[in-house]
Amino acid sequence: MQSNVDMASPTDDEPLLTGSQKALLFLVSVDEDVATRVIAHLDPKELERLRGASESTHSVSESTVTRVQREFLQHVKNGVATSLAGSDRYLQRLVRNALGDNKASEIFLPEPKTPEDQQPAYKRLPPPVLASVLETEHPQTTALVLSQLTAEKAAETLNLMPEAIRAEVVLRIGHLEEVPQTILAELDAEFRAHLDRMQSETQTKVDGKEAATGILKRLAQEQSQALLEELAATDATMADKLQQALFTFADLNRMDARGMQQLLKEVPTDQLVLALKSAGEELKNKVLSNLSSRAADMLREDLALLGPTRISDVEAAQRSIVETALQLERDGRITIARDGGGEYV
Repeated sequence: MQSNVDMASPTDDEPLLTGSQKALLFLVSVDEDVATRVIAHLDPKELERLRGASESTHSVSESTVTRVQREFLQHVKNGVATSLAGSDRYLQRLVRNALGDNKASEIFLPEPKTPEDQQPAYKRLPPPVLASVLETEHPQTTALVLSQLTAEKAAETLNLMPEAIRAEVVLRIGHLEEVPQTILAELDAEFRAHLDRMQSETQTKVDGKEAATGILKRLAQEQSQALLEELAATDATMADKLQQALFTFADLNRMDARGMQQLLKEVPTDQLVLALKSAGEELKNKVLSNLSSRAADMLREDLALLGPTRISDVEAAQRSIVETALQLERDGRITIARDGGGEYV
């Protein structure tokens, strides 16, 4: 597997490559027919070393590829990609072309050692990881993978992928009738590397949004608002999420009677009815107790007549009322007590 060609040593900026890594770079950068003929002359141990190189080598510089090409004294195709993502699957295809499916299966798909290993790797990856991996795959590959999952997991994974490709993926799934086992085995081998990397990393889950919200709640209102405004300049989405987490519709229950009455004067009745659709009884009672008897009776009647409502519409109404409350606070017309160490956010 080592090159017999004498070449200049790599520069300080270039990585030192093993013979197997050089061989891998050579095989994925030349014409497939050439690579197939080369693989036909390799023994199983050499193929195993190539497989190991494909799993440990992910990207290289153009100068490194050029250096390897010169060492092998071979003509390479124009536009050699420096990313080695997917090289393991390409290598398997070359081995199948050279040695046949049975031999390739022996090399790349060893017998599972535990019952858990019998389940394909793509079925064991959590939806967020699976969605991230599939974003770089062809829609047909994504369709094949999702078709093998439970409907619940497939839906969760699809929902985490870019909206622009979802329809095409579902359409391709709908057209599927048969999936060759060799293709599924190939996909399993590719996703196994992602699973192995994920299992080798010790991770601790952190709710960053909750942590950031907790910090902001314990700052003075002026400080908190200044930080949110500064954050909005660089990440408006995150600033909006934190702002929403700082004060929710349920937090209106902590308003005093004067503040609630002032807020209700600014809120349209239809918006209030919609927002109270999913509110707790405590908050509903607080709202009703701050209305006149006639207005409270009308609100109860409107709530009773309100039919099934989209959650998104309810949430939008609640958020609008919260924004009104925050604006009244900024104007100095009401005071809102907040949860947290400080009196105000």
